[in-house]
Amino acid sequence: MYKQQVQKRSKPQTISDIELINIWLQQIPPINKSFHLYIAQMFLKFVKKPLKKVTQVDVIAFANIQGIRSNNRELDRNKRLETINSLLKFGQQTGILPNTQKKILSPTIKNFNKSAPSKNKTENNSTTRKIQKQPLNWFKLLNIQLASTLLIIFVLLMAILKLFQEVGGGANAGDENWPETVVIMPEIEPNENWAYPINVPRIRAFLDTIAVTEGTTGPQGYYRQYTNDHFSGFEDHPREMKCGIDRNNEKLCSDAAGRYQFLSTSWDLYAPMVGAKNFGPTYQDRVAIELIREKDALEDIEQGRIEEAFRKLYMVWPSFGETPTEVERLMPKLIGTYNSNLARYQPSEISSEQESQM
Repeated sequence: MYKQQVQKRSKPQTISDIELINIWLQQIPPINKSFHLYIAQMFLKFVKKPLKKVTQVDVIAFANIQGIRSNNRELDRNKRLETINSLLKFGQQTGILPNTQKKILSPTIKNFNKSAPSKNKTENNSTTRKIQKQPLNWFKLLNIQLASTLLIIFVLLMAILKLFQEVGGGANAGDENWPETVVIMPEIEPNENWAYPINVPRIRAFLDTIAVTEGTTGPQGYYRQYTNDHFSGFEDHPREMKCGIDRNNEKLCSDAAGRYQFLSTSWDLYAPMVGAKNFGPTYQDRVAIELIREKDALEDIEQGRIEEAFRKLYMVWPSFGETPTEVERLMPKLIGTYNSNLARYQPSEISSEQESQM
């Protein structure tokens, strides 16, 4: 089931990370595709570097991040390790990633146990006992301890520096000038069977807020690509890779497109769920709502728990903030933008929501 012929090549292919993920997902069972896609996208956003430059430190750090919530942290950590290992191994087997990268794959706990020496074998090996009786090299031991201490100090300093950057707005996210929404969503025929929940004022206001933070307001937002280019037609997702400089002054390539900046992999996964026939505005709105539903945030929006919705969706739309700390710092601006949008659809509701969030 879901088998794919894999041919090893000596030289890596010139294929983008997005295309690699799309190919990798084809051999994943449909029931697991959503989770694998989510973890792969979050890993790319976390490391902010091409997969061919990923190291073991990156993989382990991603597995231990607090941002992805789980009731069973150890199980969640192992799932993330297995998912990223699967992606990297697939890239190596297909020749898309360099074979030299095999050394950076993070072993699972099971593999750690397998690699540990057996206690019985150690006790029964006379050579091992002789080695253990040799006097300790105190000079070498002191050097190792000194190096370990310096490494710990360096890691702590880097963590403190990153914390100060997040609290003080070091990523420039707080300096973003979000444009005003000059054109609201088009009127929707309420008799159509797909009108709900697009016609719900709170949901329409939240979709408008995504457009504001992503810089895709107005009618042209549905045509927008990454780097602010525009595609010409709605026959399908444009699937065109665009490269630019992100806010960390690093090169970033993406095929994100449309009002909600869908990656082609995300569109291919969620579009069939709403029966999308093209990439038109109506289907873009419906797929965005389906994505919100899949992240368990739709009910929060409908019930007015807007802050909780932003917290659940920041890893889908990083324009809300790339870390939990950044989301909280931007929260007043996010809520203010949402309330301004809501006032256009349901003016009487805005005052009560503002009071509940103060």
